[in-house]
Amino acid sequence: MLAGRKMLPLESGPMTVGTHRSPREELQARIAHGRSSQAYGAYERARDWVLEVGASGSGERAERPSEYWTEELETLDYMLDASPLVVEKLRQHTYTVTGIRAYDYRRGKNSERLAEKLSALVELGGSELLVPEAPALGGFGFEIDGALYNIDTLKYYEAMIALERGAVLAGFRQPSRRRIVVEIGPGWGGFPYQFKTLFPDVTYVLVDLPELFLFSATYLQTVFPEARMVFLDDAHSLSGDEWLDYDFVIVPHTHVDRLTPPYLDLTVNMVSFQEMTAEQVDGYVRKAFELGSPFLYSLNRERSYYNEELESVTEILDRYYWPRVVPVLPVAYTNMLDQKKKAPKPPGKRSEKESSKQPRKPTLEYKHVIGTRRVAP
Repeated sequence: MLAGRKMLPLESGPMTVGTHRSPREELQARIAHGRSSQAYGAYERARDWVLEVGASGSGERAERPSEYWTEELETLDYMLDASPLVVEKLRQHTYTVTGIRAYDYRRGKNSERLAEKLSALVELGGSELLVPEAPALGGFGFEIDGALYNIDTLKYYEAMIALERGAVLAGFRQPSRRRIVVEIGPGWGGFPYQFKTLFPDVTYVLVDLPELFLFSATYLQTVFPEARMVFLDDAHSLSGDEWLDYDFVIVPHTHVDRLTPPYLDLTVNMVSFQEMTAEQVDGYVRKAFELGSPFLYSLNRERSYYNEELESVTEILDRYYWPRVVPVLPVAYTNMLDQKKKAPKPPGKRSEKESSKQPRKPTLEYKHVIGTRRVAP
């Protein structure tokens, strides 16, 4: 069981080699050293499981990624044959998943603006919930007060503040029993890292497209080397209190039927409901409801700009949960404080013909939403 905030010492830098070796020999020695690292072992375990489970595009129509993610996944096939040097800098290969690049955090590039936003968040939420970017596996960010921070760091911190303001976290501080959290679409594993750092006595369940576990499963096994992780598939499932024996449970989106914890305390989704089909969002929210999750936290737009397979995330949440918007900052998590939203132009008057067709599309702004479970859907 994970005892606390222990993190794997970094072993990923270039190894010291004899001065008589050629550059080619030095590279080969570095690659060999990388293959023996815990991080690469974690990657191989995740990679072999992904190959066994199969590609995301297979299976029933409801299980297939949206058109948006089908295109994104096509750029990740190189991760099925990642060099130890790629795994060594895994965090810097998450651009497709998270949308931010290490290049943007080189010295002198807008660090003051990020520091200003960080300061505003600390003023709102205090420092108790603040977890900096880990330096492991090429972690990056602006160095502020001796720690690394980037847009992802602040996004997850902002989510923690929203959960605190929504009265969700109190039970995690002094739990009467081990808590269980499910995150749908955890990406590279950044929020699970922060949540597990703050609340160690949690079984954290990750549900995602199989390929994305090349990032999150590798990352979490590296930063929490003592954690117990299990991969569910056709041959492996958990029942009853077995769920409480693990720190991380990996569930491919094609095997949501294996998601059978004895209870559920919180369901989380950040910036991926907006990229799914309406059928998929409904399926996940309904599953959270059926498992008895008292809260569902969403940080999403109503839909991504180019996702024509979904109309409104909140409308689907409202079928099973009472949604409540929790304000944090006056800007989206993607923006700095000086990038405040311009006042929208008043909508033009629609003709009777336009009005009879369909309502205007929902605004596409990011919102922190805490859903409280309805008695009945």
